Amino acid sequence: MEARNKLSENIKESYKKKGKEISDSEADEASRNLVDFFSLLWELDKKNKRRQQRLKKEPDGFPVDGTYNCLVCHTYINETTGWYDWYGQTCLLCRKAIKDGVVPAFVCTKHGSYFSTSDLKYKFNIAHQTVKKLAKEGKLKARIILKENGKPYQYIFLKKENPDLFERESPEMKSFRRYRNRVLDERIRKEKQKFKEEHAELLKKRRNKK
Repeated sequence: MEARNKLSENIKESYKKKGKEISDSEADEASRNLVDFFSLLWELDKKNKRRQQRLKKEPDGFPVDGTYNCLVCHTYINETTGWYDWYGQTCLLCRKAIKDGVVPAFVCTKHGSYFSTSDLKYKFNIAHQTVKKLAKEGKLKARIILKENGKPYQYIFLKKENPDLFERESPEMKSFRRYRNRVLDERIRKEKQKFKEEHAELLKKRRNKK
């Protein structure tokens, strides 16, 4: 409780430095949300470690243990439609495409390494049918993930294979994305370390009371 109160005070001080004032109840709510958030990160980290241990015994992977998003096509997957291996969770179609070498495994972890059809629509206003036409004509290099019936399921456009397309992103957007990712990564790292220290302090106090 003492650690939570200290966190609330730190939040109030942080707002004061920005020229803003928040009430005690608002600071308490913010501290609860922050603790809950990092408790979730803590649990996810433990869950990931258990998966890594299991993969040592089952190197080919195993069905996912809940509902997730495929790291490639982002569709929802569960115990019957998804798989977990060293690259993370994927749907069965994307997993097969990776195993068959249709798409490289790094697309699971390097999410900025490719464009999807939806990305081309959102970022460049290229309609889906136009994307398929350009891919068919060879003007765009596509890695095509197939359904079980042999029809296209997902188009993957690796940035390194489509340099002209990649260059259409403005330098400002690229710079902003790199800066945003760097700041977010650093903030998460610091907050996670802070939470671990406060959590350890709480455990220490509980042990001393016994």
